[in-house]
Amino acid sequence: MKKLLRKLANQTTPDTNLEDQPLTTLRQPSGLTLPPKIYFCHVPKCAGSSLDSAFRNQLYTPNKLGQFDIKLEESRYAASILDTSMMSVRETVLAYNLSIKTNFFGSGHCFCRPNLVKNFSPEWNFFTALRDPVERWISLYTYNTFKLSKWAKNTLPLNEYIQSHKGISAGLSFIHYFSDFSQAPRSNPADYIEQAIRNLQRFSIVGSTEHLDQLAQQTEKVFQVKLNLPRLNETPNSELAQQLRSTPEIIKKIEHICRHDTEIYKRFLGEFGPVYSKEFHAIN
Repeated sequence: MKKLLRKLANQTTPDTNLEDQPLTTLRQPSGLTLPPKIYFCHVPKCAGSSLDSAFRNQLYTPNKLGQFDIKLEESRYAASILDTSMMSVRETVLAYNLSIKTNFFGSGHCFCRPNLVKNFSPEWNFFTALRDPVERWISLYTYNTFKLSKWAKNTLPLNEYIQSHKGISAGLSFIHYFSDFSQAPRSNPADYIEQAIRNLQRFSIVGSTEHLDQLAQQTEKVFQVKLNLPRLNETPNSELAQQLRSTPEIIKKIEHICRHDTEIYKRFLGEFGPVYSKEFHAIN
């Protein structure tokens, strides 16, 4: 089972055996203090690929530290075998990998519900980036409609997609990722706004894609790593995205779908600014 979970998470193992050493004494061979443990919660179309790449390349791959990445295709395959949802598999893989003492970095499209963050935040630094929900919805729709890969590819026209389960769920991403709404999907998502906001306050850094420069500055200050952010997974049809933005009746529908996520986004940034951060957990 342990080998299967590692395969699902695409885990890399450090060259040295750190498992038997207490975390408070872990050192690199050079004697330098190891970087902090960071899990990047990647909400789709929120600059996640760029941030993930920057963290790995700057800190963890050069130091040969344990990493994991929650793989999409593998989680779908495992879900079909276990007759469960892909997200249930991903949440299990995430909790398992956060429990492995030799892991130092991970990322994935996976919910970070309050109980998981509460239990692992004493050791792990949770990091995420938010995006204006309407802009995120438009980017996700155009990306999934025109991308070349078949994974989660959208084949519905806009007038059908916007009323479909996928279209509605795309406007509830923050509710799903940061609260327990997924455990009670028939309840009112508005009832989970406060819980999502409180959960985000347990994160070490919460940034916004509209202020990536400030996010990079704060990340350098908090984690002492300079992020040179490339632009990955850009929207493949920016012309369509602009057409959607300039059509009032369409924007009105999207705004309604995204209203709960928008409240989380505006309230969190309104209270804490474009970049929220708190004291991080170091491995000394």
